[in-house]
This record gives sequence, structure tokens and C-alpha cells, in this order.
Amino acid sequence: MRIPIRIKFFVVLLAFSLGPIFISRGLMSRASGEVANKTSEQTRQELLRIVADEFESVAGSMLALMERSSEAMRLATIGVAREAELALELPASDDSGKIYFTQEFGNPDLSPPDSARRDGYARRTMGMRQQLIQVSLEHPTFYLPASVPAASVQGEMEKLLRSASGIRALYANLPSGPFWINVALESGVMLCYPGHGRLPPMFDPRDQDWFREARNGDKCRWYRVIDPTTRFVVNKVAYPVRDGAGKFLGAVSLDVPAHAIMPDDRLEARWGGKVRTFLVERVSEDRPASAGLPIVIQRESTAEGHRHWMSSLDQESLILDEPVGHQILLHALDTRRTGVVELSYEGEPSVCAFASTDTYSFLVIAPKTVVAKLPNEVSAMLQGLFGEMRNLSLLVSGVMLIITGLIAWFGSRAITRPIVVIVEAAKRLTSGDFTARIDQHTGDERDELIRSFNEMGPKLKELLLLNRDMKVAQEVQQLLLPGVEPELPGFDIAGGIAYCDRTGGDYYDFLKICGGGRPRLAVIIGDVSGHGVPSALVMASARGQLQTLASMDIPPEERVNAVNRVLSRDLDGTGRFLTMFYLQLEQGTPQVHWVRAGHDPAFRYNPERDEFGELLGEGIPLGVMEEYAYASQAAELADGEILVMATDGVWEARNAEGEMFGKKRILAIIRESAHKSAGDIRQAVMDAVEGFQGNGQEDDIAVVVVKKEAGETPMARHSISFRMTNKENCFKCFQPKVEAFGMERGLHPKIVFHLTLVLDELTTNIISYGYADFDEHPIDVTIELEGDILTIRVEDDAEPFNILEAPEPELDVPLEDRLKPVGGLGIHLVKNMVHDIHYQREDGKNVLTLNKNISKTHCPVSG
Repeated sequence: MRIPIRIKFFVVLLAFSLGPIFISRGLMSRASGEVANKTSEQTRQELLRIVADEFESVAGSMLALMERSSEAMRLATIGVAREAELALELPASDDSGKIYFTQEFGNPDLSPPDSARRDGYARRTMGMRQQLIQVSLEHPTFYLPASVPAASVQGEMEKLLRSASGIRALYANLPSGPFWINVALESGVMLCYPGHGRLPPMFDPRDQDWFREARNGDKCRWYRVIDPTTRFVVNKVAYPVRDGAGKFLGAVSLDVPAHAIMPDDRLEARWGGKVRTFLVERVSEDRPASAGLPIVIQRESTAEGHRHWMSSLDQESLILDEPVGHQILLHALDTRRTGVVELSYEGEPSVCAFASTDTYSFLVIAPKTVVAKLPNEVSAMLQGLFGEMRNLSLLVSGVMLIITGLIAWFGSRAITRPIVVIVEAAKRLTSGDFTARIDQHTGDERDELIRSFNEMGPKLKELLLLNRDMKVAQEVQQLLLPGVEPELPGFDIAGGIAYCDRTGGDYYDFLKICGGGRPRLAVIIGDVSGHGVPSALVMASARGQLQTLASMDIPPEERVNAVNRVLSRDLDGTGRFLTMFYLQLEQGTPQVHWVRAGHDPAFRYNPERDEFGELLGEGIPLGVMEEYAYASQAAELADGEILVMATDGVWEARNAEGEMFGKKRILAIIRESAHKSAGDIRQAVMDAVEGFQGNGQEDDIAVVVVKKEAGETPMARHSISFRMTNKENCFKCFQPKVEAFGMERGLHPKIVFHLTLVLDELTTNIISYGYADFDEHPIDVTIELEGDILTIRVEDDAEPFNILEAPEPELDVPLEDRLKPVGGLGIHLVKNMVHDIHYQREDGKNVLTLNKNISKTHCPVSG
């Protein structure tokens, strides 16, 4: 009976290890358990007291820091006002530096060179997300209300720009980074630092409370408002700017977001849990608990979402869960400057540490689970430490280790001796000695390992030889393919192939044909049934025959007949065959000849007429019937016309859901890339197939493109571009421009009407469904006429929306029987008024490109 090696090891180690272990644990458990419980509990209580004192110290430190920061902000505001007053007293000068405007911020040509998205400067969106905005730390920007012409305040802006260096120095020395420093003048000019854009068009600093109240005061005042740029709640300190005679010139404001003041994030990171901080007003003890404590500053909640900058802020209050806790906290605030009390907040037992002045108190509130986290971890660590001590007994463990070590030492030598032999044999095998063998018998599972190893050598040798042969076959087949693209004046030709195995049966070639007065070229593509080495051999045989026939002056159909006769005899009874498309071109003539032998027809596309066709013809695959007679076909290619030949691996490629690539996608790629070279068209098709395949390539893929080169000069190009916004009447904006463009280009009134209707439908959809905020957004339009092709390009920064994915309306179904929602007629109308539509999302914008051939009256979008 063979005993498994696992059982052998288990029985020996179990016998010599479990006895000492059980004795050791029995001796240690009782004594160490009592010590561990007592020590861990005492340590936990002491750490709880230390953590509570730490929270109390944090509250006092944060209150003192906030007082110092508030004073620093106040002094900085006064300092900026003094810088502005000095700058405005000096005469205007054009050497003060370049002026950047907030309305142009974001345009790379008009923005400061150092403008970039920076941490800490973010804008809140309607979807409760934060988007970083671009700011400049080197240059301020100027904002002008819509009613203030730039020319009328040029001097004031040049004067005010001189204060930029002083403002930068004050900003760098502030204790915490504020969002903005603003200097607003009575004329409407407002300097913003750091420089930025994104101010709403309706914003006017002169209408704000802080600016109006600064006219009648000479002290710093604090405000709590919503920042129009970021839509965050900010704490704003404002101070007036006056000239030497005391005349009011404007006001300075320094904006600090609430989340930059309150340390919630830092405390949560330090203590590993939820910690809330509040600055509240001191109130009397008789204030009812339902009214809570008036909150002066708190971290703004991200759940509050998007708020408009013109909306007002209501007074918020800190309300505790129980009236008793409210009274305990008020009493502690009145009797002590700092301290810690226990209360319930947001449904959790919590600890509140506080520090107070005569008017304000700073509170730090954390759940008890957070406060007790460290003490609990230390207590658990002590329990674990004593647990480990209970498991150790030096005397017993030492004896056990000696005994177990001796057994393992002598036992392992006997057990591992065959393994050492296997390792030595494996080294011989890896060095290339496939005759390596092991002659040992152990009586357990190691015999299976030895037997498998002895069978491994011959199999590895066989696989190595096969792999070497396959590599040679792959190299040979690559050499049989064309090394460079052929050159035939009047034609642009390119081909490519991708095998799913190392070798395959797809084939394409370019052969110079002898005979005739002018150079001729044969363009051939073929597909052998199946793939792998057998198909590659058939392909090589067919290629050799075509190469031999290239030196003979015979018609295309006779070349194909000759190849068919040889292949039919060679492939008889094998079930294999070869489909082929043979195309013959001749320099100086647009006429082409072709023979189709069971292969799919070549695609034919005329870009000028936007028409597709096929090079058809009858013919069975090669190698099926020896006596079959093939016939050639002929046609003329127009300048710019494109022929695409491919194997079925292109349109039969499948994605992860099993959907086939199909020929419609190929036609769409040909139309979209028609202006490109033959090589680029071929690459576009193969890249699209590669990206479409979901489970890897399953069949060989070959594509050949022939493009008839155009002889005429390029057509003239005319274009106009203009910008609208979602706040304008877009129809009144673009209608005169479109009509003027049509009159200048001599367009038919019907074409101008179609163009106007398409733009009206598109801008209406963008404004109605693309924007969900109250801001003003640009809509850019470019109209270009090149020959008979009219191109319309529309760009907007609305939410992503592809009109090509919109469902078609059920026009042929009665209204009461329709399953889809009523609508979509506008988009359906747009699709039927143009010949081609392309959509892409580029740099955060929707870019829609529409093409219309004005030489045709109507051609709906296809593909």
C-alpha cells in the first residue's frame, strides 16, 4: 500500500509537536489572562483621558489660529487698499504691463502664459462635482461689466496694474491661501488676483452689498456670500479705497472659502474618522435648544450642490440631539474658557471640545468611536501581546524545536533525495539535453512526478522543432508578400495583411505584366479556405503560378484559367479552394479589367458623386472545377474614384457581443477617408476592424486599395465663421450671415433655406437640452464651400449629445400605435437635408460636422 507523502509528514510532525504545544498553553493561559485584562483596561482609560485632553488642546489652538488668521486677513486687505491708492495717484503709463481680461481667460492666445488648473481652485457644478479652474499666479485679470467700454477705463486699468507686485507679495504671506483678492473701482473696473475667468456676464461689483457699504465706512467688515466664480460659500473681508482728499474710489475684498479655514479634513485624516468643527456665537443659557447655536463658520457640505451666486445665505444653527446636552454645553461655555463635554450629535454619542472668547466659541465634535479608536487599538494590541505570551514557553518550546529539528533534518534528507535528482535532471533538460532521464522509485506521489519528467524530454524536443519550423514558415510567407507599394503613374495603390496565426491563407500581390505598349500592373487578392500552414502552402503555390504567368502576354482571364487548372489537379479531394479577385491596370488609361473567381466584389466609390458600386462578375473559386472558363470584365474609373478589395475576415470580424463588422461600416470608412491616400484608407479600415474585434482576431485579414489620381487643380474654398451664445436669439444672429454668404457664392435660394433650417434645428436642440445652468455659453459655427461640397461645423460646450444616436421617429405608424415617444422630427429633418454627418467629443466640446453636396437635390444620410 502506497502512503501519500502528505500523510507521512503530517503524522511525524503531529506526534512530536502537538504534545509540547498543549502543555505550554495550559501552563500559561490562566496566569497571563488575568494580567492581560487588567493591564489593557487601565491603559485604555488612561489613553481616553489623554485623547480628550488632546481634543481640548486642538480646540484652543484652532481658536487662537483663527484669530491670528482673521487679523492677518484684515491687515492684508488694508495693505491691498494702500497699494491700490498709491497706484491710482500716479499718472497713467503704457509700460505697466499687459492687461488680461476675465472674459478672454481660457483662450490660449489671450490668457497669461502661466495659466493652469491648480489645486484649491475649483468650481462647483450642478451635478455636485468639483472641476478645477485655470488661474494665473503671475498676472491679475480685469473684469468689466457689459455696460463699461474698455477704452473708457484704459487709464485706470494701467494704473491699477502697477499694484500687482504688491498684491502678489501680500498674497504669498497670508497664513492660508484665499481664493481671490479683488480691487473694484467706481467706474466698474475690477482687478482679480490670482487671475481667472468664469465671472458671470450679469455680475457688477458695484451692485454688491460689500461695495455699497464700503462707501460709507472706514473699517474692515466681514461678509458671508456665495462666490460667483466657484459657487462656494466664502468669508469676505472688505475695506474702502480713497484718495488723498478722502474721496471714495472703490473697495478691496479678500475672499476665503469656508473649507480653507476649517480643519475638518486634517482632523479626520489624523484621527481616522468623522470630525466636525464650528465657530459659533456665544448666547445666553436661557436660549431654547430648538434654536441651536448660531454658526459663524463651518465646512461647507458637498451635498448642498450647485447654488446660484445671486441667492442669499440663511443663518445656520448648530442643533444638538437632546435639550439636556444643549444646556450642558451652554453652561460649560459660560463657566470655562476651554473644556470637554459629552453629548449626542446627529444620532451618535459624541465628545465636544471647546475654546471660547467673549463673543465666539470654537467647537470640535467627534463621535466617541473616533475618540476611543486609539485606546481601543492599544487595548487590543495588549490583549494580542499577552495572547502571544500565553502561547510561548521557552523551556517546552526549546525542547520541541530541538526534537522537531532533528526529525526534520534527518527526515528531509531521505524525502528530498529524489527531488535533488529531479533538479539535476531538469538542469540537463534546460541546457538542451533531451535524453535526460531519472531512474528511481519512491513508492508515493513522487513516482508520478518522475514519470511525467521522463516523458517531458521527447515532447519538448518535438515542440521545439515544430516551433522552429513554424517560425521559418512565417518568415518565408512574409517574404512572399510585396515589400513596397507599387508605382504606376495615374494610380495610388496600397495593400496590407494581418494573419490570425503565424501563417495564413490570405494573399495579395502586385505584378508587373509584360506585353502591350504601356506599363501594366496586376493587383491580386485571394483567400484560401481555412488558415494556418495548409492554407499558406496553397497560397504559395498560387502565387508562384501567377509570378510565372506575369512574363506572358495573355489576357487576364487566361491567366486565371491557367492557375485554376493547376490548383484543381493539386487540391482534388482535399476540400480546399482559393477565391481570388484579379484586377489589371494600365498606365495612361482609366480603363480597368478584372476577373472574379468566387471572391467578393471590389467596392467602388466615386467621391464627386458620392456613389458606391461594385466590380461584379461571375466565377467560381479556383481549385473546384478544372475545365471552368473564367471571363474578364472592364470599366472606366473617374478621377479620384476608389476601389477597395478585401477578404471576408474584414466584414465577418465579430465584437464581444457576437455582432459582425459588416460591409456598411467599410463603406462608411471609405466615404469618410475618401480625401486621404490609398495607404491611409487601407490603414483606416484595418484599424477599425482591429478595434472592433472583442475576442481577438479569428480570421486572416487582407485589404488592398486602388485610387485613381485626379488630374484637375484643387477646387476653390470659401468659408465664414461666427459665434453666438445661448442667451441670444440665434436665428436673428445667423440668418443675415447665411443669406449674405449664399448671395456672395451664388447659392440657390433652396440651398440657403436648407442651410438656415439645419442651423435653426441644431441651435434649438443645443439650447433646449444641452445647458442646465444659468451661465452664458458660446456656440461656434463655421460654413465652408469647396466646389460642390458645403460643410457646416458646429461646436458647443454643452453636455455630450450625439444626434446620430437619436431614435428615428415612427413616421409610417399611426399616432395611437406608436411605441416610441413623439418627437425627434427636427433631427430626422436635419439628417435628410445633408449627405453626411460626423460627431465627436473633442476638448470638452460637442463637434458636429455636416456635409451637403449642393449639386444634388436630396440624399439622406446613410451608414
